[in-house]
Amino acid sequence: MMMNNFLDSVYSDGTRGFVSNPLPKLKSTVTVRLRFAEDAPVVDVLLRQMVNGAENHIPMRYVFSRGGLAYYEAKIHINEPRVSYLFEITTGENYYFYNREGISTCVPDYRHDFVILADHPQPDWVKGAVFYQIFPERFCNGDPSNDVVTGEYEYHGRGPVKIDDWNDRPLPPEKGAGMDFFGGDLAGITSKIPYLKELGVTALYLNPIFSAYSNHKYDCIDYFHVDEHFGGDEALAELSKALHENGLKLVLDISINHTGIAHHWVKEGKPYYFKKADCSLMGLAGFSSLPVLDYRNEELRRIIYKDEDSVLKKWLKPPYNIDGWRFDVADVLARNDDVQLADEVWREVCDSIRQVKKDAIIIGEHWGDCAEYLQGDLWNTPMNYYGYGRILRQFVGLPELFLMRNEAFNKVNYMMTAKDVVKRTDSHYSAIPQVIADCQMNLFDSHDVARAHNYEKITFEKWKILAVSQLLWTGIPCIYYGDEVAIDGYTEHDSGFRFPMPWGEKSERGKKHFDVYRKVTDLRRNTAAFSEGGRKVLFADGRVLVIARFMEDEMYIGVISMEEDERQIEVPLRSIGAEKNLCDTDEFGDRIYADMTDAGINLKVPGYASYIFKVI
Repeated sequence: MMMNNFLDSVYSDGTRGFVSNPLPKLKSTVTVRLRFAEDAPVVDVLLRQMVNGAENHIPMRYVFSRGGLAYYEAKIHINEPRVSYLFEITTGENYYFYNREGISTCVPDYRHDFVILADHPQPDWVKGAVFYQIFPERFCNGDPSNDVVTGEYEYHGRGPVKIDDWNDRPLPPEKGAGMDFFGGDLAGITSKIPYLKELGVTALYLNPIFSAYSNHKYDCIDYFHVDEHFGGDEALAELSKALHENGLKLVLDISINHTGIAHHWVKEGKPYYFKKADCSLMGLAGFSSLPVLDYRNEELRRIIYKDEDSVLKKWLKPPYNIDGWRFDVADVLARNDDVQLADEVWREVCDSIRQVKKDAIIIGEHWGDCAEYLQGDLWNTPMNYYGYGRILRQFVGLPELFLMRNEAFNKVNYMMTAKDVVKRTDSHYSAIPQVIADCQMNLFDSHDVARAHNYEKITFEKWKILAVSQLLWTGIPCIYYGDEVAIDGYTEHDSGFRFPMPWGEKSERGKKHFDVYRKVTDLRRNTAAFSEGGRKVLFADGRVLVIARFMEDEMYIGVISMEEDERQIEVPLRSIGAEKNLCDTDEFGDRIYADMTDAGINLKVPGYASYIFKVI
């Protein structure tokens, strides 16, 4: 195989395609592989392992060739809980170092070494998993007898308003203020399990369900009981049982950073909250209705997570048996100026959860760089806005989710390039171990951000780029309820992101969207390249991006283009050991126009195209 630059073919990762056991036991031995073009002018190949703080250089041996690529391997002893390594390649004229950041002639730091974690409790169900996020109040009304009654109680000077017609729009924020209700509940979710299985999802993430007066429930008044308007504790037990009987997992949302102002702890004057100089309670982001918890109080720690009957442990145990927690505003937990307890509290929280359920998934809400929490001993994943959602939304032409909050950035109409996408993605994934990367919760819509398809500028073709991209990033795709049927909504306020789920004939509006997601979930669940495979960028130019996903000799190419006009591009398939596309249509039935070249294929990419196709 002739290749212009053999360095483009150098590849390894932490998947089972290159590590014989990605989840080894301490004191075991694993085989690690590296591949590159078989005609490369390589003299020596070494694996540099860090052993008790010192560099240990292990010669790698050639084992076989496949598809024009030579595979080398070495055995390493898992002598400590965290084993890090990189590869060293010499030629007659130079030497190179290859780590998670890529290949370089510069001696790299240790921070971007490949990492293997011993005895890591990765949930066994994440392989091929697909999350589905549900805002419970707006999904399905399975038991009208537990509906909120208009004027039933008073909260912040307002009473709840029951909307009788499920197909109505939520009240505008100045009228609803989080107090308009449609009647969605846990029984409704249980009744829709056949629908969820048809869609192909494998795990549910529910927004908060514990007792609260608002429709969003982030202002909790009792962590120990499910809200009666959602059906109470019994409804959760029934939902969990039904989900598990159908092979689905369940993750609940909770805010242990703050409660609602109506929580009985506030009324009782419990010393569990931060106070301001005037002795009033400090509210989250200045909202007095959300008083912030102060974890200097040991009794609070016991109630929330330490005691056997604590909040976090109760719901992990029978009869509820949830499979993990998503933590609201995880980035600010236990932080308040001179009181910085986040590291200590998160260590205790994660340890307490895993004492009950070792393989529980732990998800932290964090919108920025949070690699410090993603090294294998704390969170499994954030809601991956930083390494996926923010990037892809901006790529298809939407405002950058964080920067849009500052008017200075809103003045700039910057068109993100494919190279930008690669650089921002790599900044996240190159800093975390493979077994953590595999758990990344990759979402582009949620209860906190306007649905992409509700922007006028987002055509079906641009939305499909987003949906298809969920297969091209390492991690777990997450579908926000209703995206799969192009649910109605508006983009100006979060009430527009939380419309009632359309059922029956009304959902036909989004049949094309549903068909796309059915194919995405099928490929994710049933194809090793997408469920547990490696990932390599093959082309990034202008606004066209080509990514390969593969597991051994099963290889797929994904193409996404935000170019307005057609492009003709060369895709270097030989750098992954392939030479041509398997057929003339992609996985979604779209025609592919490609000609073979010495390096791979010359591919015609129409404007705003998105493809996934198999190569051999």
